[in-house]
Amino acid sequence: MKLRILLSALLGLLMAGCSSTRPGNAPMALFNGVDLTGWVIEHGGEWTVEDGALVGRNGRGWSTNPEVSGSWLRTGRTYRNFILELEFAIEGNSGIMLRSGLERNPTFNGYEMQVLSDYGREGGRFPTGSLYDVIAASRNASRPTGAWNQVRILAEDSLIQIVLNGELVVDYAGATRRREGHIGLQNHDENSVVRYRNIRLTEL
Repeated sequence: MKLRILLSALLGLLMAGCSSTRPGNAPMALFNGVDLTGWVIEHGGEWTVEDGALVGRNGRGWSTNPEVSGSWLRTGRTYRNFILELEFAIEGNSGIMLRSGLERNPTFNGYEMQVLSDYGREGGRFPTGSLYDVIAASRNASRPTGAWNQVRILAEDSLIQIVLNGELVVDYAGATRRREGHIGLQNHDENSVVRYRNIRLTEL
């Protein structure tokens, strides 16, 4: 109970735009806005840096098969407990990988926050902000296609909380697939274009 109270207080600070650090920890930039330093391309696809944003195009190989990975971009190192903050703009389909491993499909050996150009759509199974194939977002809080969206993700032990554009859309306490892994950005297919910028992580 004390842990949940502490996490709720932390989430409140995040949503208020206050500092989201614990004593001794500070947010660090995962993307330098210039090149792919610190990132590794997996299974092809095209990644460039344009106007200070990571841009993914011509993704390939994605399916719902847990044994087979498609193209994605991952951090060089792994993370356990953290707060991840970033912005994205999407035309099509993408995802943010959390605690993912290199074996098989990172969506299923870790977790994927769904990223879609689905503004205004209701009733979808896993709208933007969902943990794909795990729990749907409580509502679709995505912005129009091509607009920038803000995300804050808290991952601590078995708890994952997702705040999309200032709204808490996922509060999931059953995250037991793995406790440490890579942060990743999905490059889904040849018809999708995704942009990510201002990627920061605070280790907890």
